[in-house]
Amino acid sequence: MKKLVIITVFLISNFSFSQLKAVVIDKGTKEGIPFVNIWVAGENSGTTSNEKGEFNLHVNHSKIIIFSAIGFETRRIAFELVKERVELKPMITELDEVVITSKKQLKSAVIGKFKKSRINHYFACGTTPWISARHYEYKEGYKETPFLEKIKIVTKSKIRDAKFNIRLYRVNENGAPGNYLYGKNIIGIAKKGKKRTEIDVSELNIEFPKTGFFIAFEWLIIEDNKYEFNYTINGAKKKHKGIRYAPRIGLVPVEADTNSWIFIQGNWRKAWKNNNDNSKRYKGKYNLLAIELTLIN
Repeated sequence: MKKLVIITVFLISNFSFSQLKAVVIDKGTKEGIPFVNIWVAGENSGTTSNEKGEFNLHVNHSKIIIFSAIGFETRRIAFELVKERVELKPMITELDEVVITSKKQLKSAVIGKFKKSRINHYFACGTTPWISARHYEYKEGYKETPFLEKIKIVTKSKIRDAKFNIRLYRVNENGAPGNYLYGKNIIGIAKKGKKRTEIDVSELNIEFPKTGFFIAFEWLIIEDNKYEFNYTINGAKKKHKGIRYAPRIGLVPVEADTNSWIFIQGNWRKAWKNNNDNSKRYKGKYNLLAIELTLIN
C-alpha cells in the first residue's frame, strides 16, 4: 500500500511539471532574440535564452512565465499558452535630439571608486538569471563630463571568458529601476580569476540623466557559462555535484539599502542585509555592486 501511495505521488508530481522548450523571437523581424531573461513568476526559477533565442525551462503547469529583454516589451504568459515560438514586441522609444558641437579638450571623472584588494565578498546567481542593480545619483558637477565612457566591475570567474549582460535603467516614480536608458544588450566578458573587468561604452553616447540611473548586472544562464563543483553537506562525508553559472561580481559593504536593488522571481526588490555574515566588514551591512564609472565630455 505504501508503495502504491509513493508511486501515485510520483506520477502526480511528474504530471504537474513539464520541460518547456521554445524560441523567443522579434515580432517584427521574426528573428531569435538572444539573452532573454525568463522567470517563473513568484518562484526562484528561471533561465536565459541562448544566442539564437532558444531556451529550456522545467516549470509547473499552473505558473506564469515572464519574458524580459532589452528593447522589447515584457510579456507575462500562462504556461499553457506558451507555444514553440514566443513573440516579443519591440519598444517604441523617442530618441533624444543630437547636437553637433566642436571638439573640446577631453575631460574625465571617475565615480564609485574602490580598491580591488579590498573586495573579498561576491554575489553569485546559482542557477537562476538574477539581475542586480546599483543606483547612481546625478550631481551638478557631472555636467562637465556628462557621457559614460567606461564601466569597470570586479568579477571572479571559474571559467574563461564568462559572458554577462549590462542593463541600464532610468529611475521610476518609486525609485526603482524603470524604463531602459539604453535599448540594447551590452555584453561583457569576464576572464578567469579575480579581475577588474572593463567595458568601453564611449561609442554609445550615453548621457548621464539628471534624474539619475541604474546600472544592472545580469547573469546569463547559458551553456558557455556553466561549471560544476563538488560540495558536502554538514555531517556527511559523501560529496555532491552542483552546477553554477559564472561569473561572480564583487561587493562593497554599505550602511543603507537605498542604492541596491535585485530582480528576483520576476520583480524588483531592495537588497537585504548581511545579518548572517561572519566578516566584520560586511556583517550587518548591505551589498553594493563594485562598479566604477568613468565619465567624459
